[in-house]
Amino acid sequence: MSVIVVHVSIRMKTGRGPAAETIFNGPFRTAISSQEGFKAVSLLRPDDGGDYILSIAFENQPLQQKWVATDLHSQVWSQMEPHFESYGLRTFMAA
Repeated sequence: MSVIVVHVSIRMKTGRGPAAETIFNGPFRTAISSQEGFKAVSLLRPDDGGDYILSIAFENQPLQQKWVATDLHSQVWSQMEPHFESYGLRTFMAA
């Protein structure tokens, strides 16, 4: 079984980290954790003032993409995204 991990590097708008963390720990975590193939999710807060990392793991890429295509994903992501200055993502496969 292959596992896919997506790391989203997030630069938060000044002072918006706590609000994004609240949304992540509430509606975002609830929504993603009920998806088929879901393995894990973490929002990692930097200790040096740098970028946050949102780490998401799914059983495989098709199931991860299925989640991204849902209306529920659009709803919860649109609650988090206004707190971001910018973001980028990288995808990893288990070795």
